[in-house]
Amino acid sequence: MRAAIKAVVGTAITVAAMSAAHADTQLFNWNLNLPSGGPTITGINQLGFNGDSFVQNQGFGTGDSFTFTDNGIFNITTKNAGTNLFGGNGQLTGDYTGGNGTGSISSGQITFNEGGMLNIYYNPTQAYDNTSNGATVQNRDGAATGTLIASFRQVAGGGGAINPDGTPNSNGQLTLNFVSTYFADGVFTDEYGTALSAGYTIGFVTSNASQDLGNASSATARAALSGSADTMNAPPAYFYVNNGGQLKLNTNAVPEPASLAIFGAGLMGLAALRRRKSK
Repeated sequence: MRAAIKAVVGTAITVAAMSAAHADTQLFNWNLNLPSGGPTITGINQLGFNGDSFVQNQGFGTGDSFTFTDNGIFNITTKNAGTNLFGGNGQLTGDYTGGNGTGSISSGQITFNEGGMLNIYYNPTQAYDNTSNGATVQNRDGAATGTLIASFRQVAGGGGAINPDGTPNSNGQLTLNFVSTYFADGVFTDEYGTALSAGYTIGFVTSNASQDLGNASSATARAALSGSADTMNAPPAYFYVNNGGQLKLNTNAVPEPASLAIFGAGLMGLAALRRRKSK
């Protein structure tokens, strides 16, 4: 029995060490080698974006807790807090779908569940929110056009502060965390030119989120986000959010759920063996 207990303890410690190795380390000086004759953008520490999202709250006001869904479209325009990426030629965009989470009215906080997806596209034509260049409801107001260069799966956590009506605090911060599931070959490289592989995480931080009183940027954007160009803000039930913030790549910042599950199983096994021994 002692040998069995030692084996379980050993497993738990090993997995805990694996999880601890997932420290939040930002990746600096990485590069984008954009396809379809696009430019090479070097020395990236962070990318700046702006855009709109649409939030629907469920059960808000019937008790303290509520749930919500979220989806958004984003135009990624700058690097390192200033340098314009394209100067009028080309676009880098993000399409966020399937976001969901929970909130508490008394604490004034929301947090995200896992399951949302963030896809990043490069298009040599600036179609984002531009119907003359091809933006439609079907391609998410031009955010889901061109070549898919990366996909990220949302992990649980993040979130931010909300107002009593469920909207985000004016110019408040919302954080969404993702782990990469796909990088197009050779597009993302580190400072030495080595291609990045799936498994990197991305911190998606909106530093000035607030309710978009203009009801999104256009009728096409409203239809893409809410399903109808006629949908206008009606908090706390649903509303548009104007977002501006940064994307930062990190190396192994978030423990994989499988590692956490194994660690939990190790602890449960240890508890069971101790109960048997006490008998």
